[in-house]
Parts: sequence; structure tokens; C-alpha cells
Amino acid sequence: MPALKLVRTLKTENLIWEYWEDQEGKVFVRKRLPDLPSDTAVSILREQGFPEKYLEPIERGTLRSTVPLKGEEVPIEAFEIARKWAKEKFPLSLLLLGSVGTGKTQAVVTAAWWLLKKRKIATARFYSAMELRAAFDKGELQKDIKEVDLLVIDDLGREYRSDYNAYIVEALITTRYDLQKPVCITANITFEEIANRYTPRVLDRLREWAYRRIVKQNFSLRGILQGR
Repeated sequence: MPALKLVRTLKTENLIWEYWEDQEGKVFVRKRLPDLPSDTAVSILREQGFPEKYLEPIERGTLRSTVPLKGEEVPIEAFEIARKWAKEKFPLSLLLLGSVGTGKTQAVVTAAWWLLKKRKIATARFYSAMELRAAFDKGELQKDIKEVDLLVIDDLGREYRSDYNAYIVEALITTRYDLQKPVCITANITFEEIANRYTPRVLDRLREWAYRRIVKQNFSLRGILQGR
């Protein structure tokens, strides 16, 4: 299909009409729902188990995508990666690796908020890796794995290492892969450790089906912001 260029936008009370033009001058019309209000998107994420500490700066409008370093405002790399994923790579999954304190969790929560606000998803669910086993034993995780549009797993690898926990992670990844529903994962471990800790099949699925990036910033955001 020829590349399209947005030439006009018309907003009505309930719809947004977009007029696109291709390289041959033909015009196509698309309609979409308007964005959700920001506070509505935050409220939905709060109901879906997203931590308050990451929702509060979004709700208050105090979220930072840069930090002061040596007299300059330096972009937070995790935010740049999560933004690119949400705007260009979604509905691929996201595997975001990096050291502690590099802003990975705040970045993916913000990306989930943006996807919800833009109506690219309608439901999302947040789990820390340490919550997976309890949720699985209660039967809650199995339902969310199958039903929610976006599943966020924070700090993969922090949970207790056992065959049972490895089975839960493999079941989660395999089911989401089969359903082609995205999962967003943050972790402080390497690709090799993922394969060793779980199974090679987990890493193979993520290699095929996820936007994989490592946060290379060599400083802790917590240390910088707390020292201000």
C-alpha cells in the first residue's frame, strides 16, 4: 500500500475524522475515537493494579523524561525506548533490561498510560514478578493472561528461583505468544540469564515477538533525583 500523509483532521463531539492522501493524490478517510482524558486513563490503570508511586507523577503532571547531570538535561534512556515501543513497535511485546534505578518501571507504566489514553488498548494489568505465583495459585493470573490487552511484568527474575515459578513464566509467555497479545517485561538480568533461569523457549519467544532493548545509562536516577 502506498505511503499515506495526514492532510487534515476534523474533530466532532464523539469522533475524529482523519483525511489521508497517498502518493497518487487519492484521499482516504479514517475515523477514530478521541483520546481518553489523562486522569481517566490513570484511574483505569489504578484499578488494574498499577502502583500508585508510578501513577502519581503522571497524574500530577510532574513526570520527568530528562534529569540534570553536569549542568545539562540528559534524556532518560528508558523513557526513549518505551516511547519508541509504544508509538512505533506496539503491538509487539517489550523486553526492557537494565540496571536498578534506570527508570524502567516508570517508563513502561507511562507507556501503558499513553497506549490507554490513545485507545490502542482498553485493558492492562500490572504484576511484579514476586506477585506471579500467588496470583497464579488463586487463578487470577490465568484469567489476566488470556483477557487483558497489555500485561506488564515488572522486575522479572526477582522472584524465588524454582521449577514451579519457571513453569508459571513459561506458561505466561507461551499463552500470550499464542494469543498474540503483548506483554511488557522489565528485568535486571541478562538475556542469557533469562534462558538459564526459565527455559530457552521463553527467550526464543521473546526474540521473535518482542522489541528487546538494554538500558545502557550508567547512573542511577534515584541517586540523582534524591540528591537534588
